Amino acid sequence: MLRGVNLGGWLVLERWITQSLFNGLLATDETGFCIECGDSKNEKLRKHRKSFITEADFEWLAGRGINAVRIPVSHWLFGNLEPYVGADDTLDQAFEWAAKNNLKVILDIHTAPGSQNGWDHSGKAGKITWHKSNQNIETSINFVTRLAERYKDAISLWGIELLNEPDGRIPEKILKEYYLKSYVEIRKICGDGVRVIISDSFKPFVWHDFMAGDEYKNTVLDSHMYQCFRRRDKRLNLQGHLSKAKAEWRQQIDKVSRQTPVIVGEWSLGLDPSTLKNMEQKDRNAALREYANAQLMAFANAEGWFFWTYKTENEGGWNFRHCVETGLLPQKF
Repeated sequence: MLRGVNLGGWLVLERWITQSLFNGLLATDETGFCIECGDSKNEKLRKHRKSFITEADFEWLAGRGINAVRIPVSHWLFGNLEPYVGADDTLDQAFEWAAKNNLKVILDIHTAPGSQNGWDHSGKAGKITWHKSNQNIETSINFVTRLAERYKDAISLWGIELLNEPDGRIPEKILKEYYLKSYVEIRKICGDGVRVIISDSFKPFVWHDFMAGDEYKNTVLDSHMYQCFRRRDKRLNLQGHLSKAKAEWRQQIDKVSRQTPVIVGEWSLGLDPSTLKNMEQKDRNAALREYANAQLMAFANAEGWFFWTYKTENEGGWNFRHCVETGLLPQKF
């Protein structure tokens, strides 16, 4: 079983993860960051990539029993696309560190030209236009192909995730064609050993049987499990959150896994602030430990799980390292 973390905010910027990098800027995403920084973007991004995650972080993770990382990458990873700065050299180094520490790697295509969901983590917040241009989709397939070619021989490569959290309003036909074409390209290059991972777009029972037939090898469905964004989740009390994890989530994973292997590509200890209001700190901590344990139990029959995210500049339920070091999560997995 994969026990992993996401390396968010490293090769794809998110303002909330690294607020200091955005100080003095209006930008909310990496596109805006690069435009606003102008000529200084190269130096700032190189410094960030060199310091935010280092070999020592891979060693720390391995020492805690973590055996995998999910690395969000951008479609401008290889450079030569304005206004962005490529990061393939940093990813090459990440694979070296992963191999030295016996960590598996999922390459998660987190951004797409035109944006696949309109959120800041897609590289460009705002309109969702990825699916409205054949050129965007062809560019994405070409990127998948190049990514597979570059890392096909990396011993740590476990899987390639074709697109992170595509919006549920994107027509299924377009998304399925993209997935199928990308699957074919990966199999040509990597053979059957590398997993091809697709997002369930927060609709697991719509996608659970796609590419599940015998003609498809090593396909995996990625479910992201949070209880802090939807209105009905925000209304839950602590017992409601625990029950949802122990019952609903576990049942979902078990049912979907009958068709396709499942990973929980993102989860956290993040809850709406109202859930734990008026609690003393020790009681809040106890509640979060219980919530963590409920989730880990729910994920037991998945192929693996990946906490979002390894580190942030702020402490809290989204910062894996902080949660481990303060006892909200186990000291060893």
